[in-house]
Amino acid sequence: MKNTLRILILIATVFSVSNVKAQLLGNNERYSQFVNHINVGVDGFLNMNPGSGTYNPGFGVSAKYQYDVTQNLGVTFGVGYSVITANNSKVFGSAASLTPDLKLIPLRLGAKAYFLPEFYLGGEVGVAYADPYIDKETRSHFSKFIAPSVGYETNKLDFSFRYENVNHQNDYVSFIALRVAYNFNF
Repeated sequence: MKNTLRILILIATVFSVSNVKAQLLGNNERYSQFVNHINVGVDGFLNMNPGSGTYNPGFGVSAKYQYDVTQNLGVTFGVGYSVITANNSKVFGSAASLTPDLKLIPLRLGAKAYFLPEFYLGGEVGVAYADPYIDKETRSHFSKFIAPSVGYETNKLDFSFRYENVNHQNDYVSFIALRVAYNFNF
């Protein structure tokens, strides 16, 4: 419940910052001729679970579609593939993988609010299909997640830093992620 309240406060802050920016800066030239954007990027993950040595750093690829509602606000939809390796995973040289790697295919819905022409605050929520090998006993292989972020974007590149919390059958995995992406504007 506390996380939900924090996210609602973050979203309210994002919308109020974008309104203040419009009043202070007026029109800027950020993507003035483009309304649709697609970016493709790579992600790097670092486990943030305190006291947990279950997962090592991970990696992923993702694609996002962005529609600019206003010059200062964009709505996003994304998809990707993420692998967060287990501590005793074969990737890192042990003989047997006792804990399976966390493999996710996320579907994300979010927003970006630009508080300066290139800097933005963002937030995403969504579901992810988790590899069935993680927990064969469960009937659902879907996880929920929430991910606030901050980023810097130019016409061609998008750099973002986010905190992501994944809930799979009431087991939580938290990590920070760095994303570097290339933008295609049309």
